[in-house]
Amino acid sequence: MIAEQELSISNPLNKDRIMVPVEIKLSGLKAEMQIDSESSLLVCLADSVIPSQLDDLNGDGNKDELSFQLDIKKDSNLKVKICKVSKEVASKYVFESGVHAQMGLKNGKKPFIIKDSIFSESGDLYKETMHHGPALESEHIAYRMYFDDRSSIDVYGKMHYRLELDTTKWYSNDEFIANEYGGDILFVKNTMGVGSLRMWDGKESQNIKATKGRYAVIRSRGPVRSVIDMCTMGVDGNTELLSRMMIYAGHREMIYRAYLPKEMNAEFCTGVRKIIGADVRINKEAGYISLWGTDYPRINHEKYPQVTVGLGVVVPKQWQSNLFMEDELNHLIGIQSKDSFIEYYIAASWNQERNGIQTADEMEEYMKNLSLRANASLQISY
Repeated sequence: MIAEQELSISNPLNKDRIMVPVEIKLSGLKAEMQIDSESSLLVCLADSVIPSQLDDLNGDGNKDELSFQLDIKKDSNLKVKICKVSKEVASKYVFESGVHAQMGLKNGKKPFIIKDSIFSESGDLYKETMHHGPALESEHIAYRMYFDDRSSIDVYGKMHYRLELDTTKWYSNDEFIANEYGGDILFVKNTMGVGSLRMWDGKESQNIKATKGRYAVIRSRGPVRSVIDMCTMGVDGNTELLSRMMIYAGHREMIYRAYLPKEMNAEFCTGVRKIIGADVRINKEAGYISLWGTDYPRINHEKYPQVTVGLGVVVPKQWQSNLFMEDELNHLIGIQSKDSFIEYYIAASWNQERNGIQTADEMEEYMKNLSLRANASLQISY
């Protein structure tokens, strides 16, 4: 071992928590813990090396963030050791991935051309991209973001806990259905689907339009988390708005982060699409919308019958604007940026998931617990 640094991690919530994501900016570690091309970092808990990963989130070629997960009892404190080791030592630890991310371009009848980054000067590659935009998944569920001005978020449900997108490329067929693979469970069209970011004009949600192009980049694809960036260029002139989708292994929810231009003066909102007859529950104090409803997932109603889905969003208190509203297509919650940044959480489920969420009450209970977790971040001392 080259060097080490101990972190103290506390759980402020009066509730036991499992697989809690931890994100450590490398710039916050001691000088002797900074890594180069010959070194890496491992995370040790009680003398055991636990799964972790190093990511380059700003695309400058250098790792800038360390992520891992841990279980922690209510009102308790854990000591975690970060160890700086050689690349050779680090290579001996290979962690099984619980997440995946993928993106690509259509290639006629040939296999998709897999890409880590895509740019469109028009801002619209919806018809040209594999599954209409970048997608990421955990063992529980998958999400994709449309590569156009809608930037709507769609959902892929699973029957079994496993990674599937590399096999199905999002869409089910007779063979996949026979082997109990999941598939697209939400008809989105012009709605926001679940949790996409929109502007609010006082009457309805508005797409955030790209006038100078749009790009998407897969920043990481596991083993602990997958991260995808989608950047809308030419917002309000020459500025850029970066949206980041992130999912952790073992989790149903997706974390959505937006990095806004400082000069951008707009009201924002997110929410879930309306479904006729759905059970919709809104908790203004906890900052969530929970929906449980039944609809057709695809235009072909004969091949793809109705499915019952759960959709939800949670906006933590520091980003809540205390506005709950609706427009023609969506149930909405207002968002206010803080220091040109927004963070909120997206969740989805369907009733065909084995041992999954099966009722409106269970969906709301999940959203209540997600709100508690979203509003009680772990406290980390270096």
